Amino acid sequence: MPKIRRGNHLFLSWAGDHGPRHVHVYRDRLLVVKWDLDRWRPMKGEATRQVLRYLRDLRDEGLL
Repeated sequence: MPKIRRGNHLFLSWAGDHGPRHVHVYRDRLLVVKWDLDRWRPMKGEATRQVLRYLRDLRDEGLL
């Protein structure tokens, strides 16, 4: 997955990264949340409503 920007957030994921499948979400270069895509819950940090909305949109668009 390439770098994806939504609002002030940056979403990063790497194909060869450790399991479970997850995405790192940054804002102002600081990690906001590390999101588990398989269980649909945070692994580290907390997701705001805005971040959850972006995650759902990216999933629905087939980017996650």
